[in-house]
Amino acid sequence: MRIKTLTLLVSLTLMSSISSMSFAAGGGGSAETDPAALQGKHFDPKGKPPSQYTIDKQNVQRATLPFEDQRDFEESKKGFIAAPTYTTIKGDDGVVAWNIGSYDYLLKGKDYDSIHPSLQRQAQLNMAYGLYEVVPGKIYQIRGFDLANMTIIKGDTGWILFDVLTSKETARAALAFANEQLGYRPVVAVVLSHSHGDHFGGIRGVVNEEDVKSGKVPVIAPEGFMEHAVSENIYAGNAMTRRMQLTYGTLLPRNPHGHVDQAIGKNISSGEIGLIENQTVP
Repeated sequence: MRIKTLTLLVSLTLMSSISSMSFAAGGGGSAETDPAALQGKHFDPKGKPPSQYTIDKQNVQRATLPFEDQRDFEESKKGFIAAPTYTTIKGDDGVVAWNIGSYDYLLKGKDYDSIHPSLQRQAQLNMAYGLYEVVPGKIYQIRGFDLANMTIIKGDTGWILFDVLTSKETARAALAFANEQLGYRPVVAVVLSHSHGDHFGGIRGVVNEEDVKSGKVPVIAPEGFMEHAVSENIYAGNAMTRRMQLTYGTLLPRNPHGHVDQAIGKNISSGEIGLIENQTVP
C-alpha cells in the first residue's frame, strides 16, 4: 500500500474558501462584553426570549435526561497537565484567530432556557483547554485551541504530530505550549488523518516547508488526500460554509442567544490555512 508524502504548497483558492468558514471564529461578540445576555436579554433588538412553551420543554429535558451522571466531566479532566494563561491567540498581524474566553458564559453554572440542555452540557464539556496526557510519557493532546484536537506523540527523535488544527496561528501556539510544558523537541513527522480542513490547515504553524520538501520531515496522509481536500473545500466549499453557518450559527455573537458550540468542538479558528500538494513515493 502506498502512502502520500506531502510537500507544503499553499493554494490561495483553497485558503480563501476555507477561511470564509471561520469568519467569526476569532474575536466574535461575547456574553462577557454584553452582561445583559446573561440576564436572558437577546443581543438583537428584534430578538425574543424563549416562550413559556419552550421553557416548559427545556425543563422536561432537564428533569428526564440523566444529567446527574457526571462521569463525562470527570473523565474529561483525566491527564490534565496545564492550561495557558492566555485565552486568545493572535496572528502576526495582531488579529485574533481564536478566543476560547468568548465562551466563558458557559462556565457560570447557569442553565439557559435559550439553549437545549444537552447542547449546553456538550458545550461545557468542549471548554476543556490546555495540555493533556493520554498515554503516560508517550501521547499527549492539546485541546480547546481549535475545533479539532492536536495529538502529540513522543517519538525517539522528536514529536510526531497527528492532525494539526485549522490554522497556522492555533497550531503554532499549540506546539509552543507543548514544548513549554514538556520540553522542546523537534517535529520529525506529521500524520494527517483525513481531508477536513480542521485537521490539516495548521500545518504551516508546525513544520518548515523546506524541511518537508527535502524529506527531512515526512507528512503522511491517506491515498486520495489531495483529491478529497480539493473536492470538499473548493468545489463544495461555499455550500459547506453556508451549511455550517446555518447549522451552528457561527456568525452570531457568543452568548446564550447566539453561537454556543459545534458539538464535536467549540468552533473553527480564523487564521491562515495551509494546503498541501501530494507527492507519491514507494
